Amino acid sequence: MNSSYWSRQSLSRRSVLRGAGFGVAGLAGAALIGCGGGDDDAGSTGSTGNGGIAGAQLTATAITATADANATPVPADQVRVAPGLYDGPVGPSAAELNPSVNAKYGGFARMRYLDPPHMDLAQTLSCTIYNTMSHTSNKLTRGKVGPLADPYRADIEADLAESWEVSEDGQKHTFNLRKGVKFHNKAPVNGREFTAQDVVKTVELYQGGSQKDVFSMVTDVETPDDYTVVFNLNQPLADFPISLAAWSYILPAELVDDDAMRRQVSVGTGPFIQDEWIQKEKSVVVRNPDYFEEGLPYLDGVELFVQSDTNAGRAGFATDNYHDYQARDGQDLAALFDENKDTMIGQTFPRSRGANVNGFQFQMKNPTFQDDRVRRAMSLAFDRNEYDLARNGGDGQNPEGPYSTSPMPWPYLYDSFPTGAANGQWYQFNNAEASKMMQAAGFTSDNRLVAELPSYYFRTEFAQLIVPGINQALPEVDITFREIDNPTHVTIMSDRNFDGLVGFVWGPPGYSMDQWIYPFYHSEGSLNYGSINDPDLDDLLVKQRAETNPDAQKDLWLQISDRIHDMVYQAWFPEPFIRPAWHNYLLNYRQHGLIGTYQCYASDMSRILWLDEGAPGR
Repeated sequence: MNSSYWSRQSLSRRSVLRGAGFGVAGLAGAALIGCGGGDDDAGSTGSTGNGGIAGAQLTATAITATADANATPVPADQVRVAPGLYDGPVGPSAAELNPSVNAKYGGFARMRYLDPPHMDLAQTLSCTIYNTMSHTSNKLTRGKVGPLADPYRADIEADLAESWEVSEDGQKHTFNLRKGVKFHNKAPVNGREFTAQDVVKTVELYQGGSQKDVFSMVTDVETPDDYTVVFNLNQPLADFPISLAAWSYILPAELVDDDAMRRQVSVGTGPFIQDEWIQKEKSVVVRNPDYFEEGLPYLDGVELFVQSDTNAGRAGFATDNYHDYQARDGQDLAALFDENKDTMIGQTFPRSRGANVNGFQFQMKNPTFQDDRVRRAMSLAFDRNEYDLARNGGDGQNPEGPYSTSPMPWPYLYDSFPTGAANGQWYQFNNAEASKMMQAAGFTSDNRLVAELPSYYFRTEFAQLIVPGINQALPEVDITFREIDNPTHVTIMSDRNFDGLVGFVWGPPGYSMDQWIYPFYHSEGSLNYGSINDPDLDDLLVKQRAETNPDAQKDLWLQISDRIHDMVYQAWFPEPFIRPAWHNYLLNYRQHGLIGTYQCYASDMSRILWLDEGAPGR
């Protein structure tokens, strides 16, 4: 390594980790900086960095524990997971192995959620709306969640469809619906039976709205009877049933036909019925007595509170007003455990989802950035190792460098959590080589590449770490950061009218690899914000859609990963590990590495949660 941004700033690594140089309103003030795990204070904050987590616990292998159909209730001392700080996945307690014989009915879970602007997921694809719908509605298929699920991958299971078949050519997908499923006993459906026509109407709505990419390849939908739906596709897509599991809740036809009502209420077939919604404050859902899954849900209901203040959320967790919390870093998690040792479970593990906002991308319509030497040089000039120390407390530290999370979820490509070597040669800091490449492209310290990088997401990191670091490592560039608001960011991305650089926005977590890559990288993809036009990449993207052999499909994915890393259409950076905390009296609760948190996208677990005897909320 020829240079160090931090050494040029005359800051020790320890002082960087303590927030020196950022100011009170900077990273430390924003509760973003990781405060431990540096070279000279390793281990001071508990679980920080790869070194503190056994490699076997970072594998993509599913938890293999299974339920025993002949089980009897376990003793009271085996119901809960033991309090503690856990590195890697937290396995099931003895009671969680068999909820059907151990779960206790009753009580209200007290969870936090994000304030939804309305209830129409067809208009706005957001976890703020998704959270409510996950309580009130169902999909054809769904991702497995909870302590028995693979914590890193999205395996799917039956939901409203009890089974499905895929034709040999991957273009016909037949879903056999459950019979006797009822919508909630309230207006506008009043407990009527769910049928295939509700699926057809919902798909038509989504095709013209926020989920058009999920259904863009659907040419027509057949309904041979009330309990069969056949999707005909214009191209092979073996993973279509997996894609449906991610966001595509099925609405009653009455709501599809009523735009105004669809914005105001959430009515479906789900385990809970919407009882109260006070914008900017809370939502309350109550148990659906007619839910189709026998014995579920266990809870009487869920209280969902809007609480975006970190300190208030933390205090609410410590006083049992909230049952879960997301720690800022290893030090925060350890300190919180010291205050809640009797009931708290704290977990540290890496995200497995693809990149969402952790990076920036180039506008390929701009002639300057069509030169791959320029894109590769800027990536080479970004010291991701030092960034990981400063921003993430050293979570990704290892001899091969920290892994930068690409849009392709790592468990689908690798057997264990990768290192920076997986990102390829353009992700290894080398400012001297970067300067040579810039000069070969016609730029010098007297004739610098001048560009602006606007972003709403990761704005503090861009302003104080990334842009200053690249500018100081690469004298041939002069990058200016501009902070913008969220609507502006989303607009310039979707309109593709940014000039050269922009912090990127990917989207909600997909369950299939295709959802992470095809819409964003194919030359005709509707989410190809950077106007990428790469025939070789297009060919690989089409092939992976049609491939049904898992090994051959994985080989194609690896080729795609190599291609997008080599071409540097975007430059990503390392993400911090996630550190969920929850009280162990809340059973069957787990955050998921790919699907997400209870606030965003993992709230489908609400139907299987239960509260132990004596728990607050019972």
